[in-house]
Amino acid sequence: MKTITLAISSSQKILGLLGLLGLLCAAPTQAQTEYPTRPLRMLIGGPPASSADISGRLLASKLSERLGQPIIIENKPGGSGAVAALEVVRAEPDGHTLLITASWHSLAAAVKKSLPYDTLNDFTFVSTFMTYGMLVGVRPDSPFKRLEDLIAYGKANPGKLTFYSVGPGSAHHLVGEWINSLTGAEMVHVPYKGSPAALIDVIAGRVDVMIDTMTFGLSQVTGGKVRALAITSRDPLPALAGVPPIASALPQLEYESWIGVLGPRNMQRRIVDRIHRGMQEVIAMPDVAARIHDLGAIPHGSSPEEFRNRSDREIARFKTIVATRRIPME
Repeated sequence: MKTITLAISSSQKILGLLGLLGLLCAAPTQAQTEYPTRPLRMLIGGPPASSADISGRLLASKLSERLGQPIIIENKPGGSGAVAALEVVRAEPDGHTLLITASWHSLAAAVKKSLPYDTLNDFTFVSTFMTYGMLVGVRPDSPFKRLEDLIAYGKANPGKLTFYSVGPGSAHHLVGEWINSLTGAEMVHVPYKGSPAALIDVIAGRVDVMIDTMTFGLSQVTGGKVRALAITSRDPLPALAGVPPIASALPQLEYESWIGVLGPRNMQRRIVDRIHRGMQEVIAMPDVAARIHDLGAIPHGSSPEEFRNRSDREIARFKTIVATRRIPME
């Protein structure tokens, strides 16, 4: 009987140990189902009413429903998005601090001598939210009816045309220099602090060419303030029927800006996948797609890998333009 009692006691100990091990093994699995555990912060590297801000608030309002937690928007403009980006870099990689940013994230790496972070390796890429081309336009009474007319004049009269941007190193500036490098037009860059002031000078005839984002330019075209000559995206835009892609005249030139979501480096893949899945559901919503189209953009989700590769290609492309056109780096 004593032997039997000891045997039962040992079995009970073994079962108890197995049960404890089971609880320990189950604990991480249970914890993995808890994301997110609190409200999320979404930092935006642009001011209120900017394209990143408008789209970020649109995304946050819908994504919070899918994640089951509020998303608090914080605008942190400055340094071509670097102020917001650096704060995200320093955050815990637990998925509760995210960055909504635009193409300036890649452009800054091409035009600045240094940044306080590594544009590719200090971030976890989640997904793009939307894409939009740049618009090349002129005032309504301009003698240039087609992009080919503009290019022909520029080639015959290098340095006689002017184009505006919202600042050195912006997408507006670099696309203009890209056109210069392909055509020899040598359009003169005229930087402004913002698109509205620049548009006034285009309409008044003080600047010849408008190069701006579709998110700003679409309403100017539909409102009759600008004549669109081309868009830099690959495909024609339904809202601008008859306006050709710039590649029809300059096959080497194709460019789309983007707005997307990044997080700190080393976010767990399960967290990335959770946010990514929620974003794709938001992008597929008809009311969200309609709003994005109204902004002159296209709803566009990407895998984390596609998003990172896109940024990598843009950095390389614009570094080449900066070097070729001898654009001073800040």
